[in-house]
Amino acid sequence: MENNKLSTGLTVWLWIIFVLNILATIVGIVVALGASVVGATLGLGSIYVVLCFISVILQIIITVSIGILLFAHKKIGLVLIFALAALGFIVSMVTYAIAAQLSAGNIVKAIISAILMPAITYLLAKNDIANGTIA
Repeated sequence: MENNKLSTGLTVWLWIIFVLNILATIVGIVVALGASVVGATLGLGSIYVVLCFISVILQIIITVSIGILLFAHKKIGLVLIFALAALGFIVSMVTYAIAAQLSAGNIVKAIISAILMPAITYLLAKNDIANGTIA
């Protein structure tokens, strides 16, 4: 018989990243809209603006993925989190390169964000996957 309640640690973690991703999406929308105005002034070009909007779309989809894992207990949410973290890393690297901000600090920040959140989520979810709570 499968358990229908996620472990407390995973539930708390998912709520934290769910709320933070909603906030990051709001900030991303503001940045993307600002980039569309300021990008031309700074000579960053339209590709920078497009990448900002792609980042927002990825942020929205990863927030939905966290919601799938949190509310529906579906493994596809975890798979999407991993895939979108990898895509987010690539978009971040290209955006940093275009904006001439490809520094060691920004690369480390992007690596941490692409690996740390999915890794913590997986480590907290693996028992729930094993016992059938996440299907």
